[in-house]
Amino acid sequence: MQVCPICGESTETSVRRESLPVFNNVTHPTRDAARSAPTGSFTLATCRSCGFSHNMDFEPDLVTYDENYDNHVESAVFNTYYGDLVRLLIGRFELDDGTVYDIGCGNGEFLKVLCRAAPSVSGVGIDPSCHPTQDDNFRLTNETFENVGFRPDARLVILRHVLEHIDEPVNFLTRLRKEVPDTPFFIEVPDLNWILTNGAFWDFTYEHCNYFTLPTLRLTLETAGFSVVEQHRSFGDQYQWAICRPADNRPPPQKNRVGNADSELAAVQAYLAVEADRFATISELAEGPDHFVIWGMSGKGVILASLLPEGVVSGGIDMNRAKQGRYAPMSALRIHTPGWLTGVGGSTVLVMNPNYVTEIGNLVERLSANARLITV
Repeated sequence: MQVCPICGESTETSVRRESLPVFNNVTHPTRDAARSAPTGSFTLATCRSCGFSHNMDFEPDLVTYDENYDNHVESAVFNTYYGDLVRLLIGRFELDDGTVYDIGCGNGEFLKVLCRAAPSVSGVGIDPSCHPTQDDNFRLTNETFENVGFRPDARLVILRHVLEHIDEPVNFLTRLRKEVPDTPFFIEVPDLNWILTNGAFWDFTYEHCNYFTLPTLRLTLETAGFSVVEQHRSFGDQYQWAICRPADNRPPPQKNRVGNADSELAAVQAYLAVEADRFATISELAEGPDHFVIWGMSGKGVILASLLPEGVVSGGIDMNRAKQGRYAPMSALRIHTPGWLTGVGGSTVLVMNPNYVTEIGNLVERLSANARLITV
């Protein structure tokens, strides 16, 4: 999309990747299959008028989610985050009855936690790639939201880590708002500001065609006809969320009232120098005398492996058992169990997400592995 998908104005390009894996969370049974995984190009375009950033090279037809997509995170830290978020939602929306809808729920892990904590609520997860399930107050349906038929007792609509995957977010939200016009929404997405501030160049992925800051998420929601009630950053500022409500007869937002398009553009341009330094530092570590290992083979680790020269990474580690023994897309890097480290010898282990470093450090200590942990 050559123009801004939010306001239709012209954009300025910055971050570029000739080739990225289309899917971060689809692993492969062989190296050859991993090397043949679909790829796409990436060009970050930031609107000169409203400051919104997106991948102008994104081709939605390349991205079709199915049962092979697996974004499960095996982590006590992440489970704690889910629990904290569920308690917030139950308290904020007084979820003691009615139906909660989770749009784009994947395999329904988050919704299942909510349904266990709020047994009087009926939870419905909607995702075309999920396996249909019915278990007490928890139900998954492999449909799109247009084909579900929302119940009159809808209490909350959840949209977690979905909006960054939608190439026309305003149109998507507008259609969804019309289906449930009287229900509050909880929307969570990655935070672009965290990526830029931390030089996290591995967080620019093909799957994510949209990159939101707090102001541009608000603008997107208001353009789609929502009134934003509350916004916060979360999960160590890597994510942000918004509570919003459909707003009838609301005048369209003024695209320039965000007031920070210039600062958004400046932040992205300043990031480019940071990215170059970060990439040089990590490349030097990877080419050092120790075995270089990436811990965290979902979005972050998969992208980093695809950007480094072939052969400099000894292996990847992930706690997700379904990924162990398989190969990452594009790089064809083998994914191992944590115990693999004990037989490798001296290793430099790059922990891809700083939120997990203590948890991983404790595990490595118990393994007595000869490994030096580095956070990025």
